Amino acid sequence: MLDNKDFREWIRFAENDIESAEVLSKIYKPKIEIACYLCHQSAEKALKAYLIFHNIEYKLIHNLSILCSDCQEIDNTFSMLNKHCFTLNRFSNVARYPSPIQVGEIEMKQGIKLANEVLNFVKEKINKEQT
Repeated sequence: MLDNKDFREWIRFAENDIESAEVLSKIYKPKIEIACYLCHQSAEKALKAYLIFHNIEYKLIHNLSILCSDCQEIDNTFSMLNKHCFTLNRFSNVARYPSPIQVGEIEMKQGIKLANEVLNFVKEKINKEQT
């Protein structure tokens, strides 16, 4: 069984990832691919944090749509994040490997916005459920 307190570390790492993406987006020559990848990573860690919070062992995958679906089994309002997860999924490999997927500043800014929304949604859910 997972320790319910571990979810806080996952949230902390998700926050670090999105903060790093935001910093990378503001430098003179933005590191677009890495920033996009960090957006995906932030959302992935946030969704896994929610599953850990509920003592559910998460799947060892990077597909945000599947992780979001697992969260929907607990709380169907996670369906609001389906489009976010679909969009962020395309960033899962864009920085790690040469890819035909092209990303620019517009996609990076959208990724930062969506990842922040996923993270904040999860944090709000956890905060409400803790009380």
